[in-house]
Amino acid sequence: MLIAATLVACSSSGGVFGGGNSAANAPSSSPAGSAPAESGVEIYLQTMRDLVEGDTVLQADVFRNAESAALFEPTTTNRLNYALALATPGHPSANAPEAQRLLAEVLAAGDTLLAEERILAVVHLKEVEQRLILDAQAQRLQQEAAAASSAQNNQAAEQLRNALEENRRLRLELDDAREKLDAITNIERSIRERENGADPQ
Repeated sequence: MLIAATLVACSSSGGVFGGGNSAANAPSSSPAGSAPAESGVEIYLQTMRDLVEGDTVLQADVFRNAESAALFEPTTTNRLNYALALATPGHPSANAPEAQRLLAEVLAAGDTLLAEERILAVVHLKEVEQRLILDAQAQRLQQEAAAASSAQNNQAAEQLRNALEENRRLRLELDDAREKLDAITNIERSIRERENGADPQ
């Protein structure tokens, strides 16, 4: 969670969002549906922190709460919190494609986001997009490797079939040669026996 740690440090020191803490510098009245000014990005960072560092029970509770809030009270804050929960890797409910869709929808809402929220959403949307690209490339490479392996296996199987067929053919030729040799041997034996029988005693 390098992004989350950086945002925590910056939001407390004012390095990114304009000096001082978020409560002191946020507008006195938030746009409709956005996070309260005094909360800044802390609600989002806490959700992501719990999903990364929490045990399986905490992860399940935090994600379920974020999902329920977005479903039953779809404010900008709740929708963004849920989108970030989906975008956070390392827990069973992470879903990069769905996070990409929801983050794009939240950003499309425009002036309902605070400046800090917009930065957080943009950063995570970019990260999710890159992750999806890498996942697609990895899947393509796996498919190519599987196809190459299958082709090699098919080639090896064909070579084995050819070798077995050649071995069968050679065995038939050997059996035929033995039969001919036996026939010649029998003929020569018969000739010798006739010649010996014709000789006077």
